[in-house]
Amino acid sequence: MDYREGMQILRSHHLHAPAIVRFFGGYHVFSRTKRVSYGTTIEDALRAGGFLPAPHPSDPFVAEGQDVRWKSKPVCTAENKTLAQRIANALNEYVPGKRNY
Repeated sequence: MDYREGMQILRSHHLHAPAIVRFFGGYHVFSRTKRVSYGTTIEDALRAGGFLPAPHPSDPFVAEGQDVRWKSKPVCTAENKTLAQRIANALNEYVPGKRNY
């Protein structure tokens, strides 16, 4: 398992500001500044934190060219494809606060 796949799993669990950090011979999973779990590999660290098996919901926001869509409904049109992908990624990563926004 690679870093990107691990981060997708953490985001699908709605972990707040997730990070996978390698130091002291292992991998540490963080939520903001709090260490959640540790393992010798990324997969071991995710398993130790209870993040595996991973849920497989599809991302509700997707980038199609310059368009960003939510459940096939248009949300916005970005200046370029890269910006559209960044917008979709940010919207998928967003977790509402206590006031639901």
